Amino acid sequence: MPPPPRALAALCAVADRLAAAGVPWVLTGSAGRGLLGAPVRPGDVDLEVAEADAHRAAAALGTSAAPSSGGGRWSLRAAARLAGMEVDVSAGFTVAGPELRLPDGFDLMRRWALPAAAAGRPILVAPPEETLVRRLVQGDWAGLTRLAATPGLPPPRAAYVAERLRSASSTAAR
Repeated sequence: MPPPPRALAALCAVADRLAAAGVPWVLTGSAGRGLLGAPVRPGDVDLEVAEADAHRAAAALGTSAAPSSGGGRWSLRAAARLAGMEVDVSAGFTVAGPELRLPDGFDLMRRWALPAAAAGRPILVAPPEETLVRRLVQGDWAGLTRLAATPGLPPPRAAYVAERLRSASSTAAR
């Protein structure tokens, strides 16, 4: 499903700026789900980059990155406004739940990303399974229910879920 005009303009600006800066990235959130076919109207554009590229990505988008934490999540974050739309960049995204801690998985996300396009620009969309894994780790059952009810998404790939969960560690050991 093509994004609405403002989201498309922001997504194109992100793609052009990060390509010019040589920063690999993946599209996440509702904009990513929309490019995969879910009937959503994104309110912002969310993306992830490698932790080592966080500051370079932020600079390419005209902003800066800083640590952000809360709700069992930690990342380097940067927020920008492009084409009248909020753009949120995350890097080093880790999630801690009641029993598990899930480390950053950007490299795996890139390998398993789904190809899409926006106005002729190639876009890699983060695996939808990443959201599933993060919600599992956090014990977010309501979020899992909402995700399962989202039409238009491809079926979850068990191999991705298994590989990603293997990187989790127990929070009991801490």
